[in-house]
Amino acid sequence: MRDEYKNKVVSKIASRYQDLEERIMQDIVRRIQKASEITSTADWQINRLRILGYSSEDIEKSIKDALNASYPEMFELYDKVINWEYVRNKDVYEQINVKYIPFEQNKQLQQITDAIIEQSLSDMENITRSMGFYLDYGGKKVLTPLSQVYADYLDSACIDIVSGAFDYNSVLRRTVTQLTNSGLRKIDYASGRADRVDVAARRAVMTGVSQITGKISEYNAQKLGTEYFEVEWHVGARPTHAVWQGRVWSKEQLYSVCGLGTVTGLLGANCYHTYHLFFPGLSERNWTDDWLEEQNRKENEPREFLGKEYTLYEAKQRQRQMEVAMRAQREKVRLLQAGKADRDEIILHKAKYQGQLNEYSRFCRKMGLTEERERIYLDMSGHVATNTKWQNAMFPPEMIKNASKDIAQYRRYKEVLGDSIGSLAKFGQVKYNDSEKWKKLQNRFSTYLEINKKDWSEEFKSKSKQAYDRFAKENIIMSVHALSRIPRLNKPGLPEVSEKMLMKIINGTPNYTEGEDKQIYFIQELQLLVVRNKETKDIISVVRRKEPKEVWKNV
Repeated sequence: MRDEYKNKVVSKIASRYQDLEERIMQDIVRRIQKASEITSTADWQINRLRILGYSSEDIEKSIKDALNASYPEMFELYDKVINWEYVRNKDVYEQINVKYIPFEQNKQLQQITDAIIEQSLSDMENITRSMGFYLDYGGKKVLTPLSQVYADYLDSACIDIVSGAFDYNSVLRRTVTQLTNSGLRKIDYASGRADRVDVAARRAVMTGVSQITGKISEYNAQKLGTEYFEVEWHVGARPTHAVWQGRVWSKEQLYSVCGLGTVTGLLGANCYHTYHLFFPGLSERNWTDDWLEEQNRKENEPREFLGKEYTLYEAKQRQRQMEVAMRAQREKVRLLQAGKADRDEIILHKAKYQGQLNEYSRFCRKMGLTEERERIYLDMSGHVATNTKWQNAMFPPEMIKNASKDIAQYRRYKEVLGDSIGSLAKFGQVKYNDSEKWKKLQNRFSTYLEINKKDWSEEFKSKSKQAYDRFAKENIIMSVHALSRIPRLNKPGLPEVSEKMLMKIINGTPNYTEGEDKQIYFIQELQLLVVRNKETKDIISVVRRKEPKEVWKNV
């Protein structure tokens, strides 16, 4: 059967489940957005059922719609497989004078194929009954059933907003990241395995196709009197399958050599091989031993990309990983848009997606692979990448690559420093393109953070931060300890020292040193001592002192 048709139908079915995944995620974001409109915890209690209510019915309908839409496509695919695999051998039946029974009249073969189709339908229903997400609970990833996501996780996210513990954008960002990093999954509670639903759906249908093909081949072999089969060859097979693909094997060897009936063998999980009748002395092999050996040699020749070597099989696995990552990034962009997240943040994630696409193209060219963008665009949701070169230029390449980490860092900085930090784009330009400004920003952040932790009054904290900024404008970095001394610097009976005088002194030349790491500014007539770290240039302390220390060395 033509692989192009088979893959097209299976991809269409998989896309329905990716669409289901996105609809569920959109629903969660929509409900969180509703919670952001509530002004108090009391209002939340009143509106809780309205916001979270009816979710089970809504989701159940979406799941049923996805399942029902898949059935006609599955039946059509299986019918074509049966027709192709059985009817293709009709001429052989006639050649060796064995009665050929049309499939419509062949009760034995119908029973065999019906059992496989029934199992495939059961597998699809099982996928929809056991869905959930991998969610982060205190640093631990936990498989969380879909019903619990709505009952507990979503509830908690909404309470975080209405109680004031976290702002809406923080909750939205956390939720979107967790959902897209996990993806909607089919949970196997017995094994603990969890596949993304589109992957599980694809596997269930492809397993059905492979098993129907295999059983028809075995039926034909029994009727036509042969026990030999040729296993199909395909490019980039996993190493354990490459040793037996494209060769002729007896029925016993299909089990003993090719692992038929096992999860990792022929017709097992993610195996795309099929096998067909072979008549020694009559049939001609499609692939010779010499050709297979040469092909295996070529495929095992590593190619390099960004400092890492890949065999063809490894390259195809990496290609699949890149496609999954891009699908997740597309979801992230659309969920942030639905949640009306910060504009710069959305553009940055769009730029990251564009960067992923570019790297995907370069990788495929270098590895000699065909780009399979239909796997990326399963959602059929249109354009997601950045629209203009200007949008891409807003952010340094390093920030585009590290988008999620840099956004999280920006939020931490903004929480401490406020709006003075500027936009996300400005933050990135400073971090990656201006090392001097970045160093100053880091210092300001750590100083503010340290001040916030002090057991000081809010007024004293505010004055200390303002003082830090005034000195920083003069390229003087004050430690928290030094800042704490400044308001108490001027005491009755001592010469007054203004901030302006202090700045002038610090920007002058130290007149003593202490040890290897301290520079000393000592003005005896003012009874003023300033200590500076020689390496970092930070002001360690500002105090009043009458006499110099004996350990000081005069500069």
